[in-house]
Amino acid sequence: MKFPNKKVSPIDLFAGAGGMSLGFENAGFEIPLAVEIDDWAVDTYRKNRENSNVIKNDILEIDNAFFKQFSGIDAVIGGPPCQGFSISASNRRNPDDPRNYLYRQFLRVIKLVKPRIVFMENVKEIVKFVLPNGKLLLDEIIFCLEELGYSIKPFIINAADFGIPQERIRFFMVASLGPVPDLLQEATYSETVDLLRPNKYRDVYSAISDLPAVYPRQHEEGDTFEYDNQPVNNYQRLMRKGSANIYNHIPMRHTDRTIEKFKMIRTQGIDSLPENLRSRTRGDSSKISNKTYSQNHRRINPTKPSPTITASFYSSFIHPYQDRNLTVREAARIQSFPDNYIFYGKRTTLSKKLLEKKGIFEDVHLDQFNQVGNAVPPLLAEKFASIIIQSLKGEFVK
Repeated sequence: MKFPNKKVSPIDLFAGAGGMSLGFENAGFEIPLAVEIDDWAVDTYRKNRENSNVIKNDILEIDNAFFKQFSGIDAVIGGPPCQGFSISASNRRNPDDPRNYLYRQFLRVIKLVKPRIVFMENVKEIVKFVLPNGKLLLDEIIFCLEELGYSIKPFIINAADFGIPQERIRFFMVASLGPVPDLLQEATYSETVDLLRPNKYRDVYSAISDLPAVYPRQHEEGDTFEYDNQPVNNYQRLMRKGSANIYNHIPMRHTDRTIEKFKMIRTQGIDSLPENLRSRTRGDSSKISNKTYSQNHRRINPTKPSPTITASFYSSFIHPYQDRNLTVREAARIQSFPDNYIFYGKRTTLSKKLLEKKGIFEDVHLDQFNQVGNAVPPLLAEKFASIIIQSLKGEFVK
């Protein structure tokens, strides 16, 4: 399909490491502005682009005059932080968490620049979040957009239905000053079916099986790797396109005890662990903990899509066949980041609360695992962006 030569441009707010931006760029958008507060995520965003217009700043500190210069922009896209009402944080959910209200900054920019299209992503729990006044947060967003003249289509999808090798259920919303593009109009799975894949879902091993084996404590930070296997399907070929080396593929420095534990989980299951390999009570390693955490140390089933890659996934999943947790690169593959997309900052850090307690404030940033887990899968963003760009260029057909 031929389009006019006019460039289409979105502003990406809360851009993170750039997953949504990458998808929109691959669909033909040029992004004149991205905003992100985190140092390490900005490094990743900036260093993966020849011409990057990302600014590192708290959106609360950016005044109206700055955004007004982008008045009439084609689109505003982004995912306001969701930690305050994510199900993964349900045990520590705080109705007063300031991150719960950053969506109002998203709305502020929309009101200032009045884009033709708005595209927003968030956790599915956003549809249930209740504000202190008793109203639903989503209702406030929809009301504000309708007041500005937008027509709106919210929807919830599973990324696995769109060829992403991961069960990732997320909320999306598209709003338009004109006809609202139906982002679900196309078949949910339109990729060429690989002969090695037995069903329409892309299983996790078909996404990562060509990556070289790596072993705990045998590699140094910053090491890169060469491909030692040929790609066996279209997804692997796509992920390797334009990449000569493999980055971010360093495994965690597991102890011998942890490796043995992972091996037994693989061969016999977690319930059969002997006493010497069972988890210890926090603060007293001499006592065995009777607590179980369903999100930790899960051996990934190689024949199914991966469970959701979250910001803290590094201790959640064990490689299907190797006795270690996933590497950043394997998780990036599962999130559909290409191999030439390099993540910066430290690979992993302590929790923010523990870092602050220890006074290590220089590390209170989004590490590589956080950046990958927080991102919108680029291939998923590209699928939706390709429909949005048709709408913006007048080629959308109901």
